[in-house]
Amino acid sequence: MSENNTKVQRNLWENPWGYVESFFIGIGLIITGLFLEVLNTSESTFTLSYPFNLYFLIGYVLILFVLYKWFSTTQLIRWLTKVPASISSITLVTLLVMVMGIIPQVTSENSLINNLGLNHITSNWAFLLILFQFLTCLGLISIKRILQFKWSNFGFILNHLGLFLALISGILGTGDLQRLSINVYENKPSWIATDAQKNEIELPFAFYLKDFLIDEYHPKLALIENKTGSIAHNNGKNLYLVEKGEKYSFKNFEVTVNDFLPNSGRVGARYEPVNELGSPPSASISVKNVENDSIQNAWISSGSFRYPYESFKISEEYSLVMTIPEVKKFSSDIDILTKEGERISTVLEVNKPFSYKGWKIYQLSYDDKMGKWSNLSVLELVKDPWLPLIYIGIFMMIAGAFYMFWMGNKITKNQE
Repeated sequence: MSENNTKVQRNLWENPWGYVESFFIGIGLIITGLFLEVLNTSESTFTLSYPFNLYFLIGYVLILFVLYKWFSTTQLIRWLTKVPASISSITLVTLLVMVMGIIPQVTSENSLINNLGLNHITSNWAFLLILFQFLTCLGLISIKRILQFKWSNFGFILNHLGLFLALISGILGTGDLQRLSINVYENKPSWIATDAQKNEIELPFAFYLKDFLIDEYHPKLALIENKTGSIAHNNGKNLYLVEKGEKYSFKNFEVTVNDFLPNSGRVGARYEPVNELGSPPSASISVKNVENDSIQNAWISSGSFRYPYESFKISEEYSLVMTIPEVKKFSSDIDILTKEGERISTVLEVNKPFSYKGWKIYQLSYDDKMGKWSNLSVLELVKDPWLPLIYIGIFMMIAGAFYMFWMGNKITKNQE
């Protein structure tokens, strides 16, 4: 009987709290976090920025080391290094991430969602508390394996340390993340950017836009109903590109594109090639009515900010129009001017950022009213100094996975 009691006591010492208690603690943390959200009347999100986030990271790691080194026999620390604490916390973190995927992360019309902070999960106190528990489990387990180092545990250490580093860097890095936009006009230096709150921020360098370029597809040809103005063929899909010499069929009409001018201006009864600001595309077309073989000729144009569009009424019911050309790609030929007098030239395109002194510079937008004649280019600047640590953590996890796979194969071969 005494032997059984000894086994039970030993089991309780090794596994102080099981899954039920662990989930109970985790749910308690979430409820506490939701109460904090309700009590928090401030609209601003609490974040740490440099150097305080770095101090917090160093202090947090030192506290974890002290807790394991000198307090590892306490019930709380023993529980945090066991499987139930890790499994319960990662399960609840996953649950909150699923909530984030279900509930739009914007201001909601439902006051309950707003009050509980379910529309900003990543900064919600409930999420931060349960994630803090999970990080504490990761940190203590990693320290335990490091202090009891064996080469067979090397992959395990890499995996856990990598996950710890990636997660805590992502959390602490939010305070140092900068996302700015700047309007750059042709032949004018610009160095004043704005953040999401429209605050002006002076950059340590300037942008000089030499040229803004847009490549466009040819406009499309569409048959519209005169009464409703809606497209009357193909349900508005798969419209025909305007190409010289092409023939298209619209209901009882056959349309031939006799000529196409990408930049033009009206001269009397026709359009002529013109290379000036706002000169729109135009096309000469012939329309044949297959019912009576009658043929009509006309010019149509999509127009621009400077000139009106021109359609062609082919019957009482229908007219032919040319749509506004769609943008194929746009880019900015810029110089980056530094205070030291350095001039760095680059061409920015969408999804092709340029890196400079920790900044990622993206081509964002332009003056869409001016179209290809826009002299404005809108750039986005993103700076995340903690991103390299996140990448290091990810690569550590990958390396740990490869190491464990390699060790598993090695053990299998030895057993054979």
